[in-house]
Amino acid sequence: MLKRKKLIIAYLLIALPLLDSLFIPPAFGLQWHNPKTMYLLSAYLIPVKLLLVTIGGFLLVKQDRQNHVQPRAWYRKLVDGFIFIVAGVQFIVLAIISGLYLVVGTQADDYQQQGNISVYTSDIGAFGKATHYFSYQCTDDNGFYTLTPIVTLDWLGPFTFSEKGTVLIINHNEHTDKGEQIKQVDLTGYSCQ
Repeated sequence: MLKRKKLIIAYLLIALPLLDSLFIPPAFGLQWHNPKTMYLLSAYLIPVKLLLVTIGGFLLVKQDRQNHVQPRAWYRKLVDGFIFIVAGVQFIVLAIISGLYLVVGTQADDYQQQGNISVYTSDIGAFGKATHYFSYQCTDDNGFYTLTPIVTLDWLGPFTFSEKGTVLIINHNEHTDKGEQIKQVDLTGYSCQ
């Protein structure tokens, strides 16, 4: 019975990080405080997931070594082999991501917040088109938030933004001869109730 519990624990230690990485939004789908905080939490969870997968893999190998004395059904061997391969792939991917975070750092600077306006800038760099996602953030009494998309804009260059009444004002410089430009977005209908 104890061997069965160790096997179940090993499966869970391998499956839960996989489920969080593949099917649930980062950090188990929590939306607490602001998007930047949740991004950082998910970045800090990567080494924890790596540790859980490593422990699960070791428990699986240890269980397999103990089971060499007793014969097992072919399907149990197949399931254990599949889970071990999944653990190995996860280990490699999580180790690479952890190494990148250590060398390059996180992308936390891509998140900005002012009042109820939250901005995420994606794909900064030479590999893709940069896009700014402006959202209206409402936070409840417990600190959990919801985001309502306002507008998606192509690369603006360096920009600042502010909310004046029911208008979002974005000052930007697209590195053209036009100099500083102002975009105004109507915020009518966006409120926290």
